[in-house]
Amino acid sequence: MQIKPLETSHLPRVMEIEHACFDKAVWESASIYEERLYSFPNGNLGIFSGDDLAGFLWCELWHYETQYGFDRFKLSHSPKAYHDPQGKELYISSFAVDPKFRKHIRGKRAFAKMINHTIVAHEITSSILLVSEQWKAARAIYTRWGFEETQRIQNFFTTSDGNQWDGLVMRTLIHHQNLSQNHI
Repeated sequence: MQIKPLETSHLPRVMEIEHACFDKAVWESASIYEERLYSFPNGNLGIFSGDDLAGFLWCELWHYETQYGFDRFKLSHSPKAYHDPQGKELYISSFAVDPKFRKHIRGKRAFAKMINHTIVAHEITSSILLVSEQWKAARAIYTRWGFEETQRIQNFFTTSDGNQWDGLVMRTLIHHQNLSQNHI
């Protein structure tokens, strides 16, 4: 496993992973991912198995606020609207590992490697994300990292079959002395 910043040449593969991991009702466009690359070039990472992109972590830096308005978490929001190069709160907008690689690259290990890399490189003090209440495996990874629910957005996620699920805003404070513990 190798961690590297994503580049525009990776976008077609990013879209394949997006489509393999998420319901089509929550897919984001290649143009949004490209905007994220330009907004935070070294903050969007891929995990590679050899030359193959196996997964990704997409992020923004935000200026810390105790509580954000729900508009901040809209799918496909413009990263330029909220990204602050001086921000110390890491907003994780998307994380996924291609199902084809999950026998060799576990989600919790991939997340640990990528988040550790990002936290150290950008001196992050806290991290925040939005996850569907139904994504139990993802929530388990985040909970293991100390993320706790701080807000709930009712019926935020609508799946292609019409089901609606609450979105959970989760946050953790980063303790740099504990980063050597991989949380895996």
